[in-house]
Amino acid sequence: MTLYLIATLLACSTALLVLGDGSDTSPLLWTLAMIPLLTWIVLRHGGRHGGSSRTTDALSALQSLSRFAEQSGQPALLLEGENIANANRALLKLIGLEDRGDELIGMPLDNIVHPKHHRRLATLLSPQADNSDAGTLSLMRADGTPWSARVSLFQGHSAQLTLLQFSTPQDAATNTGHEYLQATRLTHFSREILFSLDAQMQLSYANAQWERSTGRSVAESTQQPFLSTFHSEDRAALGTGLRQLQAGKRDNLTLELRIRATRAHAARWVELRAWPMPLQTLGETGVSGILLDIDQRRRSEEALRAQRRGLHTMLDNLPGMIYRGQNDRNWTMEFVSEGCFELTGYTPLELVDNHSACFAEMIHEEDRDFVWNFVQMRLDRRERYELSYRIVDRDGQTRWVWEQGRGIYSSRGEFLGLEGFITDVSASRGAQEEARRRLFFDNATGLMNLSLFLDRLQHLYRHAAIADYPFALIHIEIETITEIAEHYGPAMSERVSVEIGKRLRLAQSDCNGVARHAGGFAVLISDFRPQTLSWAGPPSAEPSSAAGLLHLAHALAAEISRPLRIDGHSLSLSARFGIATEREAHADANAMLEQAARHDHPGALPPPEQAH
Repeated sequence: MTLYLIATLLACSTALLVLGDGSDTSPLLWTLAMIPLLTWIVLRHGGRHGGSSRTTDALSALQSLSRFAEQSGQPALLLEGENIANANRALLKLIGLEDRGDELIGMPLDNIVHPKHHRRLATLLSPQADNSDAGTLSLMRADGTPWSARVSLFQGHSAQLTLLQFSTPQDAATNTGHEYLQATRLTHFSREILFSLDAQMQLSYANAQWERSTGRSVAESTQQPFLSTFHSEDRAALGTGLRQLQAGKRDNLTLELRIRATRAHAARWVELRAWPMPLQTLGETGVSGILLDIDQRRRSEEALRAQRRGLHTMLDNLPGMIYRGQNDRNWTMEFVSEGCFELTGYTPLELVDNHSACFAEMIHEEDRDFVWNFVQMRLDRRERYELSYRIVDRDGQTRWVWEQGRGIYSSRGEFLGLEGFITDVSASRGAQEEARRRLFFDNATGLMNLSLFLDRLQHLYRHAAIADYPFALIHIEIETITEIAEHYGPAMSERVSVEIGKRLRLAQSDCNGVARHAGGFAVLISDFRPQTLSWAGPPSAEPSSAAGLLHLAHALAAEISRPLRIDGHSLSLSARFGIATEREAHADANAMLEQAARHDHPGALPPPEQAH
């Protein structure tokens, strides 16, 4: 206004000089020239009493609040309207403008408030705001990092003047103690990510490993949503878990997550371990935690799972059954592949642990002893076994199968089980496998083949002295077989041998065996338990003693001497026997068998009517 009046006065004076001639000037013109001057005097002095008091009060309030803020140890600033009129040294130091305070004066307050709190700031500065603890604001430092503080608001007599006072953050940099230095070093050099989140689940702190692992600087990540750092498929589970932590529904959280990739860093797997963290100065609950790098482990697990999938696919497509099981009479299965269904008609669930079906019962009745004895013989030598036999599937069809397997042992030599493969060979190898099978068992009698018998005898001969267990050989010869051949023909004598062989099968067990040899029968006994020798009746002496072996020989003779009728012919049989027990008296197993086959034992078989 003053500038306007002076300009008007100068304009009127100039006009007076131009219009007047200097000697005959009209008084009216001088009056016109004085009007602006008089107006300015009236306005200058007349209005002083009304406006000066208001201006003085505003200046006084501004100076008073400024002095209060300067003397306060708490960070504080003074607003005039919405602009910063003054800021004390404590605030300037915290936001990093200690030597550049003039840059802050006149700036709108929302320039140093985090954008997420602009709406909160507007509410804070509204006329309805309470002149007390007004809540929390997140301020931005000069380096771009935020810090949260509680705000107290005080308004002066003029609504345009507002004092904002902030709580001092717990800045660890002021702690110069040994514990702080150690903690700082551990945090900085840690190879794992340490982090904390505020109540809004935004990153409020991260150590230096954050940038090294994620490729994102701590400054640009702070006060950003924590969930945005992770793969979109993992965010739902992570968000739910963090909310439960914050609400006190759980005391810890462990998840495996993927950190989103950047141009310089590929996506990586991490294991998050988090706990609720009370924010005491804010009265809220945040989260603190650690991110462990498990990328290499996860990739190894994925590769292993891929290999297993490939292996399972291969096993399932094999024309047969892979198995792992126990060495028992039931052939109890611990694992079988999907191929078992096509081979047997039973699913893996039905076969494992004999849940609904027992594999031993599927083996053809005539082949069960052969399979058991052959596998045991190979296991004794710790050799692989290959054999063929028949099974009866779920539909009752007989199939020829070929099996290959081996025993599994621990590093200390302990037997753990069997592993092998079984496949159907009915179409191409049925007849061939049946011929091979005859090499080990006599199909006509069901007795052991002589080669298998000799193999077991040789095994006992070698190991009996080491294990210190007894065994014996009994050889029985049918004396009347020659007369039967002369009277009825060779075919009849063969049929008699087959029938006698079937009778002697009662003496055959897991460890005891019977085989045809030199026109008679050789009986190998190494298991002297009563339940195994129950066919001989109550023993009169220790079964492995000389008297006990004689008792066993008479029991076998009794079976042979029972009446035999073939094609309407009643046949009477008589026999003699020999026993060999002394291992040390023989050079080898064959010598023992030859000794027993001499039938020079002093005893003789009783007549049939006296046999037990």
